[in-house]
Amino acid sequence: MVAMLWNNRFTSLPALCGNLFFDHIMIENLRKYPGVIIAALVAVFIGFLLMDSERFFRQSGANSISVNDVSYDINEFRRIGPSSRKLAEQLSSYQSLDLYRFVNALTDTKSTTEDAMEKSFFVNRLFLQEAGREFGIQPGDAEIQAYVRERSVFTDSDPTSRSVKKFNQESYQNFIMNGLGKSGLTEADLFLLIKDFLTYEKLQTLLGGAIEVSPDAVKQSYQAMSQKIAATYVSLPLVDFTAKQKPTDEQLKEYWEIRKDSFKTETRRKFSYVIGKPQYPQGAEKAPEPPKPAKQGDPAPEPSAEDKAILEKRRKAELDVAAKMDDILAAIETSKGGDFENTVKKEGWEIRVTDLFTASTVPDTLLPLTPRKTSKTLTQLLFDLKTTSDPISKFTSSFPVGDADWFIARLDAEEESRVKSFEEAKEEVTKQWVEEKGKEALKAAAEDLKKKIEEAVKGGKSFADAAKDAGQTTSSVGPIRNGENPAGKPEASAIFTAAQYVNPGSLTEIINTDKGAVIAVVDKREIEKDPNTESMIMGGLSRYQEQMRVMAFQSWLSERSASSKVSQ
Repeated sequence: MVAMLWNNRFTSLPALCGNLFFDHIMIENLRKYPGVIIAALVAVFIGFLLMDSERFFRQSGANSISVNDVSYDINEFRRIGPSSRKLAEQLSSYQSLDLYRFVNALTDTKSTTEDAMEKSFFVNRLFLQEAGREFGIQPGDAEIQAYVRERSVFTDSDPTSRSVKKFNQESYQNFIMNGLGKSGLTEADLFLLIKDFLTYEKLQTLLGGAIEVSPDAVKQSYQAMSQKIAATYVSLPLVDFTAKQKPTDEQLKEYWEIRKDSFKTETRRKFSYVIGKPQYPQGAEKAPEPPKPAKQGDPAPEPSAEDKAILEKRRKAELDVAAKMDDILAAIETSKGGDFENTVKKEGWEIRVTDLFTASTVPDTLLPLTPRKTSKTLTQLLFDLKTTSDPISKFTSSFPVGDADWFIARLDAEEESRVKSFEEAKEEVTKQWVEEKGKEALKAAAEDLKKKIEEAVKGGKSFADAAKDAGQTTSSVGPIRNGENPAGKPEASAIFTAAQYVNPGSLTEIINTDKGAVIAVVDKREIEKDPNTESMIMGGLSRYQEQMRVMAFQSWLSERSASSKVSQ
């Protein structure tokens, strides 16, 4: 079934619409045919969504994903997961940041790939729906309609009163008729997404209801962040301690032996690939400049008849290259990859072959290729490719690169990552050993220096004199606010953070930075008065309470995930 879907995706949709959909001028020309445009919108975006979701299923070698013994096919996965996630992101404008937070809450931020993020959103949304049933949280049609009419992006603010919202029926209908095609969803899917969002809000409130934030704690936090601080300090540069480290080979070998699994080679891959380029006819090698309005704010005039003719010739050339790539993919599917070379040759294109390379040593010939309609780089698309026993899995899908080109690659060979020998890893091992031992020496020296200065200060000496007696030179900073970094004072921000709750005349804890260690004494702390303090504290209280609810929800979600079964 997955193979059929994968094959069918390439038969007509990209060839039908190609670059046309994204060409502003052609859209202007076709506006008189709204039905055709809407159909094209839906078809094209469903094709793109199928491409992403099918790759997820094809590369995982599974026909379905199972959550708590319930299986979901590719269409269900796409509708509940990637498509709905894209829709929520699309609706997350400045008027609907709550949906943005909803997407973030249900997406695993630790995921390193887009596929993993989409999967986490899908699975977590199922957990949320399940929790809604368990806790009896079932937002009804009236609540969903109220959200659409009162809180969503389909409302307009009254210019005279920003708190007054008015439902924009025209904007909503336009989105349902046109915008939903971008997600391949229906109005019912939109309502289900809003229902899940409302469930999330109520569940979050329920889980975080027992958590209280103290107004005094918020006030102290606000005052700590809004004060100005002056300090005197000494710095111990890390480089002074790493420079003294002279490891022997025996020490390095012992260090490597314990940690050798962390010193690995990069995976290397070799590909054969083809780039399909449009063959523009004479006179249409370059697209004409779009006509500009006579003045700003006016609609752009229609292109000239000559420009329209050129654009049509270019459109046909771009549709032709997309159709040829469809033919190549169909031949790959039918022949299990065996006709790749012959089919490319028949189309008059060249197959290029790379040497083995890593994700950090991509050949110069591939570096300029920028995939369109995806956030992934070409390197990610090539190294994310997961293979199975099926020869088809060694091929990427066809995807557009550059302005109008198309790209298909086949994985020919792979050298998997392996543990490096000591000689191969020696330079890395030495650098890591020296830095680690240098930090250990720095830590010991900083603790010893702080102890000496504290004892001298208790004996009546000033911080500066105590530091001088210990062979150190002092510097000063401030008064500074939170986040300020005066020129030549890279330690300033870290000093402020360490000194927020330290009384004047007392030393801070040892401040560790990426450049070394800092020991500081607080000279002065001053709370800046602000007539808006109370209102800001109340706003802060609300934000802290919201953060606590989010943390409670995420903790619950983590527990639910740990106790569930997910397989594919």
